[in-house]
Amino acid sequence: MSMQICDHESAVDHGTLLWIGDRDASAYYHAYDFCETQVSQLAYRRDLKTALQRPATSVRTILCCRDNDSAESVQLFQELCRRHPDAKPLLLLGPLCAGSRPSPGDLFGVPTINWHDWESFLPGYLRRCGWANQPVERPHSIAVVASNSANASALLSIASSGQASAVSCRPDQISSLRNFDEIWWDDSATKGRSWSDLLGQVREPARENVWISNDVTPRSRRLAIEAGISLVIAKPGDYSLLINRVVGSGTHEQRRAA
Repeated sequence: MSMQICDHESAVDHGTLLWIGDRDASAYYHAYDFCETQVSQLAYRRDLKTALQRPATSVRTILCCRDNDSAESVQLFQELCRRHPDAKPLLLLGPLCAGSRPSPGDLFGVPTINWHDWESFLPGYLRRCGWANQPVERPHSIAVVASNSANASALLSIASSGQASAVSCRPDQISSLRNFDEIWWDDSATKGRSWSDLLGQVREPARENVWISNDVTPRSRRLAIEAGISLVIAKPGDYSLLINRVVGSGTHEQRRAA
């Protein structure tokens, strides 16, 4: 079984993040950009061999990108971990690792984060490298757009769990949305539609747009971000980021998609 463990409770340290893997790959570059701007020190190495040949200092977190389920680099990874006994290692799994058996987490024996879940899990590990949680302005109003009430119910429940007022609407009612701080788009409302078409129908743009989809790929995520979507969440999966948006980052309850 692969492991996904949040490290939000560890004390803030100012060590080095050792990033291993292609920082320009479509599945990883958003995560790398975040790390580059948020941590105190970042050491980039293209692969495990380079990481061993060019040792980084004061490493507190080791992040290794995995593009496939190959076990050929397990020994190199274990040797790297031995050289940095104070570091917490983890794997950032690319799209091709989905459903692999045995899982990379089992092969390497460390926590794993799926590429599309990095916003939920990765920041906690960066506390060891200088990242501190920033307060987020909570929305006062949220609109959930879904094809029907059944698809909207789980998201509407989360949106209503804080102080914000929350409503749901169908795709054909988008033009009626006004004065909402956030719009949460369920994939039942976006399937087969372009973001320019959908967002163009909103007469008064929301401060933030969130897309929740069961078909997130590096390309679809990139297109959504480029169109103005602030956050992309894959389902079924972790909804803690949505919960934190409405009730605050101090709440650690996690909900899974229905």
